[in-house]
Amino acid sequence: MRLRIFTVLMLLITVGYGVRAQSCTETLNTARQNFEEGHLYVIEELLEPCLKKGFNRDQKIEAYHLLTRTFLFIDEPEKAEESYLNLLKLDPEYKPDPETAPIDLVYLSEKFTTTPIFTLHGGIGANLSTIHVLGNYGVDNTAESRESYSEGGGVQIRVGADLNINSHLSLGIEPTFITRSYSYQNILFMVDEQNYMENQALVQLPVILKYRIEKNKWRPFIYAGFGSEFLINARAQITYYDKNQDSQTEFPVTGPELNISKIRKRLNSYVLFGIGTNYRIGYNYIYIDARYTGQLRNMVDPDNQYNITDFDYTYGYIDDDKRLSNYAITVGYVWPLYKPRKLRKYTKEGFFSQIFRNE
Repeated sequence: MRLRIFTVLMLLITVGYGVRAQSCTETLNTARQNFEEGHLYVIEELLEPCLKKGFNRDQKIEAYHLLTRTFLFIDEPEKAEESYLNLLKLDPEYKPDPETAPIDLVYLSEKFTTTPIFTLHGGIGANLSTIHVLGNYGVDNTAESRESYSEGGGVQIRVGADLNINSHLSLGIEPTFITRSYSYQNILFMVDEQNYMENQALVQLPVILKYRIEKNKWRPFIYAGFGSEFLINARAQITYYDKNQDSQTEFPVTGPELNISKIRKRLNSYVLFGIGTNYRIGYNYIYIDARYTGQLRNMVDPDNQYNITDFDYTYGYIDDDKRLSNYAITVGYVWPLYKPRKLRKYTKEGFFSQIFRNE
């Protein structure tokens, strides 16, 4: 019995919703017809019930568009602005086409901005690191050094937030977890080989100034910034080949990976430059960017440069003073936190008032 009652209730609700949806569709058609025939003063009252309950999202967008044009025609600018703002809240990327839209609607749209005040983003990618030697050290004659450094790979995971100053310029922060590596090769005492690989894990916190332009669904951008990085961990694997030049024999010396964090500066600073583009998907974006990051200071801690005994006596290795540069490619997703609003020059509100004002 209960099951039958529940089934009947659900059927009535479904039928009622379908009838109301059909009724509101007819209401929108009637409103269109009245607009085309010039019966403008009945449109607001006609659409109001379905705007409160009945229209789906696309129908609401069309209804507010119709109301905006209606209020412009009957010279009610405040209602036109209110209706247009409601349209933007539903479709924040809406912009009337200056070539085809009515000129009064285009003028009205110029009083508003749909640029998000805040934009969130996150991404993941790969990077390549290179070394710039500042000072050469070693256990042999460094004037005849045959050392070389090779690039190493890593990954980065970024999250970030941008404060959009205007439609082109933004200021952001971007906490980043990054791993990076590089390798080193040297010939000691004319014949002995030395191979070294270092892996680092760290957190970066840059402040970024970004400039972007709009081109249909594409949003190309360039940026520059400054940041600080905190080293979480640095580890090295070294192999030393002790060769006998006369007998053509060699004795490999190797061991476990060494924790070398204490001979690295935990805090460093860097500059960065980048270029990329966003691509719109719905009301969000995917992005890809390429970035250069360059350390500003020596990454080696001079006070502890000789404080790993295995380096000096087991492998014959002494750290060079050096800086690291990094080249990264990142892909990710952008979530604009839309807040359609009137431009400040048309209001008495300041920038921060618009940020924190409740809609």
